[in-house]
Amino acid sequence: MILLTRIHLLLIPFLLLGADSAWAEKRTWTMTNGRRALAELTFAEGSFIFLRFGPLERRFELNEFSQVDREYVRKWVGKERCAACNLPLTTRIKKTANKTYHLSCFHCLACGKSFKGGDRFILGQWGNLVHSQHQSQTFQCGSCRRFFPRRGASTKQQFSDGRVVCRVCLQDAVFDKETLSELHAELSAMMKDKGIASPEGKVEFKLVSKRELNNQAKRIHVGGNLKGLTVSRFRKESSKGETTVTFSHIIYVLFGMPKAELRSVISHELMHVWLNERGVEGPADVIEGFCNLGSDHVLRQDPSRLAVHLMENMKTDKSPVYGTGYRKMIARLKQIGWARMLNEMQARGKKF
Repeated sequence: MILLTRIHLLLIPFLLLGADSAWAEKRTWTMTNGRRALAELTFAEGSFIFLRFGPLERRFELNEFSQVDREYVRKWVGKERCAACNLPLTTRIKKTANKTYHLSCFHCLACGKSFKGGDRFILGQWGNLVHSQHQSQTFQCGSCRRFFPRRGASTKQQFSDGRVVCRVCLQDAVFDKETLSELHAELSAMMKDKGIASPEGKVEFKLVSKRELNNQAKRIHVGGNLKGLTVSRFRKESSKGETTVTFSHIIYVLFGMPKAELRSVISHELMHVWLNERGVEGPADVIEGFCNLGSDHVLRQDPSRLAVHLMENMKTDKSPVYGTGYRKMIARLKQIGWARMLNEMQARGKKF
């Protein structure tokens, strides 16, 4: 399914030609299967590259492209680039932290003025910069954490529950249950590949606001900066000396998340469903760390730049439950593999 998504995306640029003349270094790319498209190379690491088609940015394997394209990538990687515009650096540069900028790009996102000696500023995860005193003039995307100016932000970027989203994430945001159901089916198949069986009970999804999600969390005494929540119920029935247990699950997820983030959240919650149907209990870092393995598995196969960003955040998350828990469980997974990992977790289960 991911492969089909990639092929489909290659057709998009032909509909967008001329729509974005500001692309830094757009060129025609040729795949080994003969497909061609106009795109900009934005990032390269190891055997993977990221290409931008208008507002969309997607990951590909380098060996999917022609030898000419591979040589272009080799030369592209050899040039140090500006953290703001992504063009090759010249002699007039400015360095800060671990990023380097053209002198002309080293300016505040809010006021547009260049930084001077002694100025205090905030460096965003995506390389954008803003004066500390001007932070209130910017929004920070609730999904990718990218800063963007309040001035010029559309009403569509400002959700009714107070969340805000950048234009890039808005392009891919999900607001309808039909898309949600499609993602559920896609992700269930991906989880089965690792031995995570489909739920026995019915799973109902609800797209909700931040306010409603928090209200549902309070009812079961859960807190934190949640983007998804699973509420599982079971029912025991006895007849002729036999006891049967039936389950039902409601998964609440925030509306307006881009697909990469929504995939990550759904996968995490489906892992909770798997645990709940087996009566698995344990320390919070073990439970949440295990559920983040579902997110990790799905994000690794997602072709978006946001997926890579979300994975990096998981690796560096300072939360003792979600961050440390994930790193502990991913290390264990690398040692023993999925089959033994699932057996170990299932051994924590209790009989209903």
